Amino acid sequence: MAPARVAHHLVLLAVVSGCAARGERPLPDAGAGLSQAAVHHEVQLTLLPDRERVLVEDTVTLSPELRARLGDTIVFSLHAGLAPVRVGAGAPLVPARAAATRAAGDESGEDEGDVRLPLESFAVALGPGERSLTLRYGGRIFHPVESRGEEYARSVSDSPGIVSKEGAVLSGATHWLPELSDGFITFALEARVPAGWDVVSQGARTRHERGPGGTVTGWRSAEPQREAFVVAGSFVERSRQGGRPLVQTFLRSDDPALADAYLAAGEQYLEMYERLLGPYPYPKLAVVENFWETGFGMPSFTLLGPKIVRFPFILHSSYPHEILHNWWGNGVFVDAKRGNWCEGLTAYLADHLVEEQRGRGAEHRRTSLQRYADYVAENRDIAVRAFRERHSSLTQAVGYDKVLMIFHMLRQRMGDERFVRALRRFYEENRFRAASFDDVSRAMSAAAGEDLGPWLAQWIDRPGAPRIRLESVEVHGRERFHELELTLAQTQDGAPYDLEVPVVVSLPSAQQAVKRTVHLAARRQQFTLELDEAPARVDIDPEYDVFRRLDPTELPPALSGAFGASRRVIVLPSRAPAELRSAYAALAESWRSAGTEIVSDADLADLPAGKSVWLLGWENRLRNVVADGLKPFGGTLSADELRVGTTVLSRRRHAIVVAVRSPADAAQVVALVGAERAAALPGLARKLPHYGKYGLLGFEGEEPSNVAKETWPVLASSMTAVLGHAAEVPPRGALPARRPLAELPPPPAAAARPKG
Repeated sequence: MAPARVAHHLVLLAVVSGCAARGERPLPDAGAGLSQAAVHHEVQLTLLPDRERVLVEDTVTLSPELRARLGDTIVFSLHAGLAPVRVGAGAPLVPARAAATRAAGDESGEDEGDVRLPLESFAVALGPGERSLTLRYGGRIFHPVESRGEEYARSVSDSPGIVSKEGAVLSGATHWLPELSDGFITFALEARVPAGWDVVSQGARTRHERGPGGTVTGWRSAEPQREAFVVAGSFVERSRQGGRPLVQTFLRSDDPALADAYLAAGEQYLEMYERLLGPYPYPKLAVVENFWETGFGMPSFTLLGPKIVRFPFILHSSYPHEILHNWWGNGVFVDAKRGNWCEGLTAYLADHLVEEQRGRGAEHRRTSLQRYADYVAENRDIAVRAFRERHSSLTQAVGYDKVLMIFHMLRQRMGDERFVRALRRFYEENRFRAASFDDVSRAMSAAAGEDLGPWLAQWIDRPGAPRIRLESVEVHGRERFHELELTLAQTQDGAPYDLEVPVVVSLPSAQQAVKRTVHLAARRQQFTLELDEAPARVDIDPEYDVFRRLDPTELPPALSGAFGASRRVIVLPSRAPAELRSAYAALAESWRSAGTEIVSDADLADLPAGKSVWLLGWENRLRNVVADGLKPFGGTLSADELRVGTTVLSRRRHAIVVAVRSPADAAQVVALVGAERAAALPGLARKLPHYGKYGLLGFEGEEPSNVAKETWPVLASSMTAVLGHAAEVPPRGALPARRPLAELPPPPAAAARPKG
């Protein structure tokens, strides 16, 4: 199974019984899920980094059910070139049919960007009642780290398996263990590595001996798993255990402050999620530093690159996301053939919850809806149930952002108490099992006391999104009250959705707004609200509680609008110096994809219609379009500097990036990239896709380093109606602060304990 790819900048997801040694807590009871393991591996592994080789002895034991199903002759596949032989008595191995080359880490093989490894198949006869055999094999495993991914922000560096002097990473994608079944496995691993090295895997550590001749480490996991991971290298280990699972760090250099920050944050999030969802499913939580940049979450540990692990924001962004994957994805597995619910639920209970705790939940939901609007063209949309894993900005917008909003709407419909009860039930009933959206529906329906299947089906099985339009608003006065009549319409193609739409009414005499929810299930409906006085303003879904395709007037211009359009034009500056012009051309080529046209400003008299536009260079002849677009935000752009409020970015010192709306078409985003240093442009080409929600950016140096960023406000939304004769748009009335679904407990006071 594919390791489950994660959060924020890089998104990787993803074996018998016994107690952990050296004071670590006993393994949790995995319950009925343990019976699902079809194969158990007892593995002796030796890593030879200088030779880029592995040596393996594996005793494979089939469950009685699998043995009966496979019969007396079993066939297994293995990484090509490992040359297995059977140890001991019994029939020898014989070559079987050639194994199909499979995408590394992807059972479906749907991702065209995946690295593919050649496999070899072998057959072996088992005697009557025989369920075990021992295999011995070895060979070179060195697949260089490569970038893959089809779109700007989603390309990642990965390897299906590597053993090198810098370190080693093996996974199911490596096919380093024989594969006999598509079912779950358990394993016990004893690994030998050179002196100064260590090994991390799933589950509990059962042996740890270091000496001048090398290190021997044992790992055992009772929990059914999709695959077995091994990460090895030279680590400094620190740990904490405060009555909960053991929390560990394995860093490639001694950094007590960094280790302590991860240990403390790990304990905080474990406590929060155990209170919210139920017991953590593994005996440990570890942060392991990789030797290339990754953000991967394996069962019971996360593998972070040397730069990523030191970004301060990771502690409260990607880290809780990866911790939560131990419940969703590595605790309850994904039945991917029936749709991936896991990434959206993890994003909702990690990324969204962190922002909700900071009072920015509505902003996070707007960003999710903006990504969907900017990256998912209506003719390219897919149903949620067709989502397997993220490999593009489009699949992220569907599988993460849309599913995040589905769970948010479920929460709004059910209320927090019932929603949490449903989550806990879903986890308890499906721990160490493969679950689908149907299992989600059953748990939610049981907690809600109603069949939510038909309501969920409109979001899961139907591609697309509703479009809501505020068609009319009228106020009728009465003696003691006023009636507000408003008409809402659904303007998308196809049948109307069943929606609960918040309506917020601001009154002249009250600081607090009045909030009502209307049931919109027809193509067009009129609603009447009774009020104590004539309202000053009406806002439809101002906190972005409904998944829908936002109108351009509801969205601030942002880089995602320029990156995500299906048709783009990149305009080169004909008057730029030769070196700079060449660097801009290289940037344009690095962003080229289907639907992208690269032209010179000398060939354009005006903006091309119906496309997003990237203007490159302070010297660009069409720069004044951006200057005009900045005026509504109080900004100015001259030949030498950009000013917005107190922010001043000079042409001599800074590289600038600005996104505005086209004066002629509110749906068209125009972005300007201006730099005086050609050396800064390769870095901008790499970094800008990660800043999609921003409308203004400033950078310094050749790296370059971000020194300014701003998200534009929404100036005039079509979902807002001003009533009466006010000369200016009155402010929206205040809404009660929302309580987050869970609170983060205070950090523990215990100090890190060095190991080894």
